[in-house]
Amino acid sequence: MEMAKSLTIAKVSNHIPEDLAFSAVLYKLPLKSLKRFGCVSKTWSLLFQNPNFLSKFRNNLISIPHSYYNDTSLLLNQVMYHDHNNSQVYSSMHSLFGEKYENRLKLEFPNPFQEEDPFFNILCCGSITGILCLFQHHKVVLWNPTTDEFKVIPPSSAESIPPPWDPSPLLYGFGYDHVSYDYKIIRHVCYFLNTQGEDWDDLLSSSQTCYEHLWEIYSLRCNSWRKIDVDIPRDWEVSTENGLFMDGICHWYSSCTKNDDECEHILVSFDLTNEVSFATLIPLDIDANEKCNFVQRNLMMLNGSIASISWYIHTSTFHISVLAELGVKESWTKLFVVGPLPYIQYPVGAGKNGHIFFTKKDGGLVHFDLTTQMIEELGGVKGAHYYSEVIIYKENLLSIGGINH
Repeated sequence: MEMAKSLTIAKVSNHIPEDLAFSAVLYKLPLKSLKRFGCVSKTWSLLFQNPNFLSKFRNNLISIPHSYYNDTSLLLNQVMYHDHNNSQVYSSMHSLFGEKYENRLKLEFPNPFQEEDPFFNILCCGSITGILCLFQHHKVVLWNPTTDEFKVIPPSSAESIPPPWDPSPLLYGFGYDHVSYDYKIIRHVCYFLNTQGEDWDDLLSSSQTCYEHLWEIYSLRCNSWRKIDVDIPRDWEVSTENGLFMDGICHWYSSCTKNDDECEHILVSFDLTNEVSFATLIPLDIDANEKCNFVQRNLMMLNGSIASISWYIHTSTFHISVLAELGVKESWTKLFVVGPLPYIQYPVGAGKNGHIFFTKKDGGLVHFDLTTQMIEELGGVKGAHYYSEVIIYKENLLSIGGINH
């Protein structure tokens, strides 16, 4: 299909003026095609340095409705402080609706562990398949907010080890495998020696077994965990703070510090069907006036495209790059620079058509429209909170128990 488009563009450019091809055709093409067409001519290789073309391409990218968002809604999850001492937290979730997200409907979290005020993190920034993966320390729960059905995920044998070793499972991906019709969770289990005040060397020498870190995948259909081989180097530092799921693939951030103390940022992708991982290097898309390990990054879905938003710590200018092709570092393209926004802290999610949500220094939330460059507050969202996240959700009457059989 892309070859046919390429031939078509080549034929068109031979018969119509180049400026007409610019204005009528090129800016409407997918980013992946445009990056590949850079070899056609020098002018085409410099497309994204042309302000007029860049403006048209950006507006087209975020204005055309994408099927990813069909029948979806926005959920706001906030982990709030219980008291002024910030000693305890609880979760509060609302559905956001209205043209300016001015209306909110409170949702009640499941409480499978009978806690007074449960709190949960949400894995992979929501779900377009109807089920959310909630976690709290070692506890994992699948929840369908539409039906209010939930399932507590059982532990694996990797967690049943004798002292002095403690397992530390970290979740990285959750999504739906359309081939096996199964929901899956991927996690990394690390083991640490719990000294409890004793000498570390004595405990290590007395322990009969040393435990290697491992990767596991959970299948809802089988209701069990199993070990998998994932080709992710041990020296990569992986981030669980945000992730994405799209088209059967889970994505999350990783980084690696090189010998010269510079750090490489990497997008790790895991295919839930084939159970293989691959990496895409992420270039530094900010002026290199500081070491890149001071750069903060957040993954988001920008109108159906994988996007990286980056900023320096303690600054409020945000740089947004979009990925055209997995595995190709050169296909990252910086499209937007937002700010400076002095009262903004960091991004917490993205909605439809270029709406990005940020948390404010006073605890409030705002949404920024990339098309109009306007920023507006979300009324009624204030107060001390540990963190907030805005996620995409699609209602589904699917029964969790119907898959787990």
